[in-house]
Amino acid sequence: MKSLFYKLIIAGVALTTLGACEKEGEQLVLQPGGTVALTSSATSVSLTSANAANQAVTFSWTPASYGFNAPATYTLQFDKAGNAFKAPVDVQAGNKLEQAFTVADFNALLLRLGIASGSAGQVDVRVKSDIAGSTVASIVSDTKTLSATPYLVVIQYPSIYVPGAYQGWAPDKAPALASVKDDKVYEGYVYFKTASEFKFTATPSWDSDFGANGPGKLVAKGGNLSVTAPGYYLLKADLNALTWSATKTSWAIIGAATPKGWDAETPLTYDEASGTWQTTLDLKADAFKFRANNAWDLNYGDTNADGLLESGGENMTVPAAGKYLITLNLSVGGNYSYKLTKL
Repeated sequence: MKSLFYKLIIAGVALTTLGACEKEGEQLVLQPGGTVALTSSATSVSLTSANAANQAVTFSWTPASYGFNAPATYTLQFDKAGNAFKAPVDVQAGNKLEQAFTVADFNALLLRLGIASGSAGQVDVRVKSDIAGSTVASIVSDTKTLSATPYLVVIQYPSIYVPGAYQGWAPDKAPALASVKDDKVYEGYVYFKTASEFKFTATPSWDSDFGANGPGKLVAKGGNLSVTAPGYYLLKADLNALTWSATKTSWAIIGAATPKGWDAETPLTYDEASGTWQTTLDLKADAFKFRANNAWDLNYGDTNADGLLESGGENMTVPAAGKYLITLNLSVGGNYSYKLTKL
């Protein structure tokens, strides 16, 4: 009897252990049991700097269903339309089921994706659900496509002004040079329709001005500075070293996107009414840059893909082949920009 009793106990323990293993195994095999449905409040988003603080678009989604109770976290992913999320910008939403964007935030996101300011673009968005610390596969929603045209974000830098005979000696209406590093070293572009005398003023008034103190030298309340020929000049002023320079420039586009490739440039024409350099050109979906005076000493690219140009910056890319109005705007100190308008 004892032998039979012990056998029954052993069998019961074995069955209990097996049952526990089966339950434990069921907990380890976690299978997603559904999808995430994404909704966008708009398919075309209007972006203007005047409405930067307004709400632009809201994304919402249904909870992810994994077939068990789990704390899911969500990530909105954005990429240029058609890029298959190869290089997405991720926006973490935590455990929320909704994410709103202001005009300023959505504009910054588009610029970060490389959609140039002033150029219409499309962006794909999806939401991804994950369980932190688990190996369960992500659940990804369907993709929504939105259209928008980002605007240029102008940064206000410390400035000095360039009143002169060419514009009536009016500091309050004069073009400005900018100090991007706020180090009293300024630069900017000024168009002189004729040879002209001018000065630098610390404010848009005559309270404090700098003029000539010999060739290339500055001094407070000095004599008039001058350019001896009309043209579009890069002006530089260093108020630490009290020096200045003026370099006459003419501008062109060059690159694999242009008809002449990297071997020769295509000139731009200065448009006095808009204060920009322009041309109309058939472009390929390829790289390009802007350069001055048929040389590489002074050239601009867009390193941050935000529509703002940097000296010696990275190549820009034409989004699609076609005929474009190309506009180069160097009139706002520290905020040099460009625009491609497909015709």
